[in-house]
Amino acid sequence: MTVTRSKAASIRAARRDRWAQRLVQCGLHAGLMAWGALAVYPLVWVLLTSLKYTRELYADPFGLPKHWKWSNYQEAWVYAKMGTYFLNSVLLTVGSLILVLFLASTAAFALARFEFRLKGLVWGYILFGFLIPHSILLVPLAIFTRQIGLYNRLGGLALVYAAVGIPWNVFFLRAFMETIPKELEEAAIMDGAGMWSVFWRVILPLSQPALATMATFHILSAWSEYILALVLTGTTVSRTLPVGISLLEGHFTSNEPGVAAGMAITIVPVVLAFAFLQRYVIKGITAGALKG
Repeated sequence: MTVTRSKAASIRAARRDRWAQRLVQCGLHAGLMAWGALAVYPLVWVLLTSLKYTRELYADPFGLPKHWKWSNYQEAWVYAKMGTYFLNSVLLTVGSLILVLFLASTAAFALARFEFRLKGLVWGYILFGFLIPHSILLVPLAIFTRQIGLYNRLGGLALVYAAVGIPWNVFFLRAFMETIPKELEEAAIMDGAGMWSVFWRVILPLSQPALATMATFHILSAWSEYILALVLTGTTVSRTLPVGISLLEGHFTSNEPGVAAGMAITIVPVVLAFAFLQRYVIKGITAGALKG
């Protein structure tokens, strides 16, 4: 009889524990859903505002559009030059991404796999880039790019973006490459591969999770960067979307939905890019944690 009572008590305790766990999980899920709604709502509001007429926006700023005005996007794309800014941002982001991936991966490979004189000095010089605020670089970069003929050029801005991104990317990628077993490299060398072949055919394929993580963060950073693009560009030919957003008020003095359309053109692509690339970010972070 005593044994039966103890079993019943343990069963009841187990049930209470399961219900407590379920309540905690429900509370966490509800909190995450509320946080997600708060995070998504500003984007939804911008999208809805971009499809309204100005008088409708002032009459009902938080309601659904009664008459969908798709021409706001046409006006922002053509008259406010958002189409040109969009193309510039795409070219700049892709160009600087290629540069930073190549430069950071080669530098990280050399620092992770080779021993040479002044290696510590080179490593310290790269890490010193973490300590320099962008605001200090603005005037020297503006003067330097003018002197070498790269001011107001997308190529010059891409070089600056790549240079700014090198310290963090080399730091991150070197740590990842050091976890790759050297036996794989030695086996490739025994098969007749040179160091360049080892880099391209062994190290880079194994570093894909880290490279994908680097690419994701660089895309987000380059797409939304404002201050360097503002200082190092001066005409529509080379301006980017963040700079174009700051100029929208001049084009749409009394058309706030047109401004919202320009903001949507800027925000939506990067949100979609992150939604697509986040799986690779998680893989890169997880792989780094498991290897470490």
